[in-house]
Amino acid sequence: MTNPEPRRARPVRKLISFSDSEWATVERRMSLAEASSFDEFARRTILDGEVKVRKIAFDPAPLGAELARIGNNINQIARQANTENVATLDEVKYTRQLVREIQALIEQAAKAVE
Repeated sequence: MTNPEPRRARPVRKLISFSDSEWATVERRMSLAEASSFDEFARRTILDGEVKVRKIAFDPAPLGAELARIGNNINQIARQANTENVATLDEVKYTRQLVREIQALIEQAAKAVE
């Protein structure tokens, strides 16, 4: 029969992995913090460290105005196509271009928030 593992003061254990460059950064910070071990450094950093959360305010007004302009153009083309039961190739191409503009605007706005 094997002896059970002795009770630890800190029984919860976690495993973490680093790239070489990340580890170099950790080692540099450990030396600056004068930590005697990684365990001590990690524990102090996690428990006492400050976590900064950045929230970037997103103002939808400029995006909304641009989307409204593009949507209005698409609605005019759709109304004409529904009235005449036909759409020209140029109208279809222009509509697709407008949809691509919408996609680009949304992607730009999403990147700005990240």
